[in-house]
Amino acid sequence: MVIWKRKLYRIIIGSIFPTVYLITKNSFLPLIFSSFFLTLLLALEYERYKNPFVWEWILKHFGSTFKPSPGILTGDTCFMLSSFFSILLFPMEIAIFSLYFLVFGDAGSAIIGSKFGKISIFPGKTFEGMVGGMFFNFILCFLLLFIIKVKFMILITGILLNAIFEVLPLKIDDNLTTGIIPGIIMSLLYIL
Repeated sequence: MVIWKRKLYRIIIGSIFPTVYLITKNSFLPLIFSSFFLTLLLALEYERYKNPFVWEWILKHFGSTFKPSPGILTGDTCFMLSSFFSILLFPMEIAIFSLYFLVFGDAGSAIIGSKFGKISIFPGKTFEGMVGGMFFNFILCFLLLFIIKVKFMILITGILLNAIFEVLPLKIDDNLTTGIIPGIIMSLLYIL
């Protein structure tokens, strides 16, 4: 597994959904795209359990972009579940920020943490990685604030929650927790 390849893949694929949502200002196309990819990934999950050689073949041919030993579901499936439910349930502005935070926070924390991480918070998670994810999301936040109007404190809350759930050693895949929980809290703050 090569971190930068996996994270570049995630940034490219993961940015499709919030970018399409941002351009169209309508949830229809992002929901169609995420439903399509979610269906493919769920079919892959089924095959992975039914025929383990399928996953071995994928790792052999695409091993640099996938984790060799996923949990119950792969990180990509968890990411797609987060994308689908964020687009379906959250206000448009929150869904867009939440999905970009998921993509860039994850990439930033992995890239910075693997390169510069010295202060371990939990196994495989470092303080430097956490700060790297927050930094990537702060930059993204400032760029998007020119296009999407959301109160800055709501976004800061989302960035902090994203960073916290990225490092917590939960049994649930962080692509679900960092994609859904900050979005729920930001949505509540947004509509109140």
